Amino acid sequence: NKHTKTLTMTSFLRDLYVEIPGYQDNRINAAYAAGGMKLLNETLETNFGIRVDGNIEVDFTQFAAIVDLVGGVRMELRADEAAHINAVVGGNLTEGSTLLNGQQALTYARIRTLDADGDFSRTNRQRKVISAIVDSYKSAGLTTLLSLLDDVLPMITTDMSNLKIAGYALEVFPSLSDVTIVSQRIPADGTYTG
Repeated sequence: NKHTKTLTMTSFLRDLYVEIPGYQDNRINAAYAAGGMKLLNETLETNFGIRVDGNIEVDFTQFAAIVDLVGGVRMELRADEAAHINAVVGGNLTEGSTLLNGQQALTYARIRTLDADGDFSRTNRQRKVISAIVDSYKSAGLTTLLSLLDDVLPMITTDMSNLKIAGYALEVFPSLSDVTIVSQRIPADGTYTG
């Protein structure tokens, strides 16, 4: 939101039970499995009134490569999170502020067994990683951001043109240093039943 200088990231939890156009009601992640980005967009619009203007898809390998490309990501780890990452990818991470490489950040973002709320905490970790990447580039110059964009674009799958993505980057750049990142999820607390 250019007027309020906020960037809002919203996770739609994968176990949301929703109406999937042309299919039986199911978990929201079944929409992507059945019809990719197109059907997922239709499902979001049908159930939440959200029209998606463009999609960017990143697989696990690309995610790790992008984190490495930006020089890693600094995260505040709990002791159990550090131990989990060490067990999966090796290393000697400890509790506290830690610079994670791509594989470590991917492992962190995928943790779902350490917390009783499963996907709620997992998607929160994912939003934290993305927020940390954005925060690390708030003071970067336009040349640095455009160079990063040139490196990242071949690593993603999208239904937008490179020109459109570059246009968005140029539009956001002037207020990037002042942007406040808002993190939220659907369902929000108090709005759902199991």
